[in-house]
Amino acid sequence: MRLANKVAIITGAQRGIGLAIAQRFINEGATVVLADVNDASAEALALSDSADRARSIRTDVSNDAQVKALMRQTLEHYGRIDILVNNAGIEFAKTVVTTTEDEWDQLMAVNLKGVFLCSRAVIPQMQQQGAGVIINIASELGLVGEAGVAAYCASKGGVVMLSKALAIDHGPQGIRVNCLCPGPVTTQLLEDVFASSADPGAMRAVFESQTVLKRLGRPEEVAAAAAFLASDDSSFMAGADLVVDGGWTTR
Repeated sequence: MRLANKVAIITGAQRGIGLAIAQRFINEGATVVLADVNDASAEALALSDSADRARSIRTDVSNDAQVKALMRQTLEHYGRIDILVNNAGIEFAKTVVTTTEDEWDQLMAVNLKGVFLCSRAVIPQMQQQGAGVIINIASELGLVGEAGVAAYCASKGGVVMLSKALAIDHGPQGIRVNCLCPGPVTTQLLEDVFASSADPGAMRAVFESQTVLKRLGRPEEVAAAAAFLASDDSSFMAGADLVVDGGWTTR
């Protein structure tokens, strides 16, 4: 098991990609903390037959006090933090013109500020340990952009570049930071985007057609890539953008 004896915090872990990553990490031998703005106690209980290997800590990643409490409680219970997966995110389908200031601020607070706050809170512990892994979940839309999701593209582009800056600053301290860029994946987040369109079925068909594989991805496929980045199998990777998008960005 590649992650045996590792302690991992996964934000936005109550459903979708975050929950799939938590399950994969458990399968790989890790202990996981599911950090989510919603209560993930039931999901944590279902992940493992050992109550001590998965626990839920309710956290709003845009709130510095709650982020600090997440790190403190994890350390109090497990004594170390080896892996942080910054996965929490929100999305809506709007152009700049139709996006309100409040909507912009809320999306940036979760998608980009949350990565900043969680990384800032965990890095001193990883520095003390002399090692650590941070995986930031961005998006293929942080690399190529797309029509009608301006704020989301901007936030995920920020995550990509923040990941590179973190890797440069903290790689010499034994902290590996990489970015994972999923394409369209069958999560509730994407389903909500489809539902907000005038013709959800047509929008889904467009998304499928824009991948080389002509289908949407599965959360488990992204989780497999996250497990690779979290493990020593990726020991010479830092500041990288690992794209798992079914070929979307080859268009």
